[in-house]
Amino acid sequence: MKEVAAGTRILIIDDNPERTHLLTQILASGSYEVLAPLPLMPQAVLTHQVAARCPDILLIGADFPGQAFLKGVASISECYPCPTVMFSEDGCAATIQAATRAGVSAYVVGKLTGARVKTIIEAAAARFRELRALQRELEKTKANLAERKIIERAKEVIAQQRGSSEAEAYQALRKMAMNRRKRLVEVAQDVLSVAEVLTSHH
Repeated sequence: MKEVAAGTRILIIDDNPERTHLLTQILASGSYEVLAPLPLMPQAVLTHQVAARCPDILLIGADFPGQAFLKGVASISECYPCPTVMFSEDGCAATIQAATRAGVSAYVVGKLTGARVKTIIEAAAARFRELRALQRELEKTKANLAERKIIERAKEVIAQQRGSSEAEAYQALRKMAMNRRKRLVEVAQDVLSVAEVLTSHH
């Protein structure tokens, strides 16, 4: 597991002063930079406050997080994605699942000790990195698939127009891309745009 770097900026969001104080003490004894904690507040304001502080990791305390609260957490995750740990008293499986769906990387119930908190933060950061890598891979795959569809459609258009095979149409597309110094998908998109204009004029 890759360790969280020294000087990592951690922001605590919690209305429980005892837990906030304990977490601040635990983190201060490590090599983290603990930002001034924030109380729970309306979601739009909280999202803005989080983004303004630019934390590397979020620690959120909520004894019994309800639907509205988790919706707010999901909004923060969407606007400012970063490893997020939630400390709670609610060990209900449904709540844990809902928190995970909202973007929480680690959900913690029970007593907090220095060693445990550090391990939890490391695990949350590692899980967040893995999920982001998977998301990027999925987005790349989707983009590649979309590009392939565009090239296939352009190939069909050229083959129909020239009365050639799809293999010949593909070679023609490649030649156009090389001559124009453009990516194959860009030329394919140009072919489809021209074909669309011609079709609409008939």
